[in-house]
Amino acid sequence: MRAAIVLVGLLAALALGKSSGEENEGVTTEHHCSCQPSLSSELCSLKARVERLENDLKALPKVAFSVALRESGSGNIGPFQTDTVIQYKKIFANIGNYYNPSTGIFTAMVRGVYYLRFAAFNNLDMTANTNVVLMKNGERTVSIWDKSGQDANDSASNAVVLQLEVGDNVFVQLKANTQVYDDLGYYNSFSGFLLFPV
Repeated sequence: MRAAIVLVGLLAALALGKSSGEENEGVTTEHHCSCQPSLSSELCSLKARVERLENDLKALPKVAFSVALRESGSGNIGPFQTDTVIQYKKIFANIGNYYNPSTGIFTAMVRGVYYLRFAAFNNLDMTANTNVVLMKNGERTVSIWDKSGQDANDSASNAVVLQLEVGDNVFVQLKANTQVYDDLGYYNSFSGFLLFPV
């Protein structure tokens, strides 16, 4: 029993990279020598693996943005006679600077799979519909729509996972003759982030 306890203690010391420097009763030199190389190589292998994973994590591109419609004020955006890109001016995050607040367009500079989400809040005066679409390179992906009715306002959101190539553009489009309303409650938002590169 004492020999087993001493052996466990010695193995623990070896696992921490320590050497006892003492001969312990019941533990032979032959057994000590046969355990040490095995533990040392396993610890070295684990340490190398952790270092590789840390370096891989540091090397991963970091892409994320989250924006809202207004920096100040309140009121309707639209209606316009043609489909119009919504320019979100309030920047909560823009890691990588791939979202352009001057154009409202997110441009992928890393080939990968992305999660993208947007939300819209419709007019309070019940005079126009709201139809908002997430576009990829001018092609419709997912959308939200609300028609004026008995209620004064509505809010909706939608999301999609897209594989994007370098240079692909993603933006939120307000369809012709529709509108959204916002104030500093930030009801209209657009967000996205890189899930993983491919």
